[in-house]
Amino acid sequence: MSAPLGNKNATKGRVWSDALRFALMTYESNGIERGTALRSIAKTVIQKALDGDKDAWQEIGNRLEGKPIQGIEGVGDHGAILISWSEK
Repeated sequence: MSAPLGNKNATKGRVWSDALRFALMTYESNGIERGTALRSIAKTVIQKALDGDKDAWQEIGNRLEGKPIQGIEGVGDHGAILISWSEK
């Protein structure tokens, strides 16, 4: 069921994202040109992945392919094993 008309809850979480986007687009310091901070961060993640950082591998994979399906297992009422999954 969706939220009622006029509900503004979805916009509340965007304040932090908007602030980060603004900061990334306007940041300049120590040889980083204005508007290139996000590209610099991406290059750093790629370099860490190439150096063997498994967290960087996972971040790149999740961003490009999406997170893998999570399996959920449990025991049902009659002892049967229930397996279900959900995507992102």
